[in-house]
Amino acid sequence: MNKEDKFIEIYNQLDTYLRIKYFNDNPSYTSYSKKIFYIKNHKLEPIMQNEHYFDILKKAGEIRNIVAHNNNIIVPSDEFLNEFSNLVDRISKAKRVDQIMTPYSHLQTKDYQDRLKDVIELIANKGYNAIPIINNHQFVGMFTEKTIFDYLSISDRIIDKEMFIKEMHEVIDLDGKPRAYFKFIPRNLSIDQAYDIFTQDFKGKHQLLLLLVTENGIKTEKFLGIVALRDLKNELY
Repeated sequence: MNKEDKFIEIYNQLDTYLRIKYFNDNPSYTSYSKKIFYIKNHKLEPIMQNEHYFDILKKAGEIRNIVAHNNNIIVPSDEFLNEFSNLVDRISKAKRVDQIMTPYSHLQTKDYQDRLKDVIELIANKGYNAIPIINNHQFVGMFTEKTIFDYLSISDRIIDKEMFIKEMHEVIDLDGKPRAYFKFIPRNLSIDQAYDIFTQDFKGKHQLLLLLVTENGIKTEKFLGIVALRDLKNELY
């Protein structure tokens, strides 16, 4: 297969995917160019918000028109063909967060009945920046390096390493004050969508440390695993 035919195959793969997913598989709906602009403007595919990637998709439409009607004028370069192919795979064969997350069974956790010294030692010895806290086999919150500072900021009590983790519930609970570090996401979320959540959060008031995965992204559901920003960067870049 020559480069032109390979390009058309990849292009058709993307065009078909977008038509089926976003336009009810209606072949009469508008052009490829209008499709991608519609999807970008409505923020349906996070990856299209990246101007470099969107420029590649636009150029693909221009190349397709030339190749399809004047196939002796242009030949896609290896560099463009590879980048376009990888981009189409990221859109049409997107990995889900449950494929890259650290499963709950592999996590180091602590219980409400553990002592403060136990979780401090775990953070110090293992280098973790967050430890899931469990109560009666249910996920209740996260203990981070900043939890003690948060506790001191709202309590007059002196910190005691022998105190139970449960006593710090107000700053461990994800709905507590004064900080928000985590967000729940559904297991079928794409890794590009998950990365977009981190990007949006960094532009806001709080820094997002981890994404917490459940079946539908609801806190009361069974806790399945965690996704860190580095996990997403390793997959995407």
